[in-house]
Amino acid sequence: MKVELVNFYPFEVSTKRPRILAYADVKLDEKILIRGIRLYESKHGGLFIAMPEFDIETKRSIVEVEDKELLEKIRRVIVDYYKARIL
Repeated sequence: MKVELVNFYPFEVSTKRPRILAYADVKLDEKILIRGIRLYESKHGGLFIAMPEFDIETKRSIVEVEDKELLEKIRRVIVDYYKARIL
């Protein structure tokens, strides 16, 4: 499955970790668009992503990627872009 980064919105709003570094939109096989994936920096310095959520109170996900390989591809595209363009 092809994972393409469509938009990337970098920013920092907090100094406490985990802190949000950016929002990203990705397209899967040019058929499915996922908006609002968040890129975070963990308290240990690692980078991870979180899928968009439906409701702040229930924390139910709008998008759940059950295939770990696909989730890693999505994470890799976003993290690689961040490291190449922002750091």
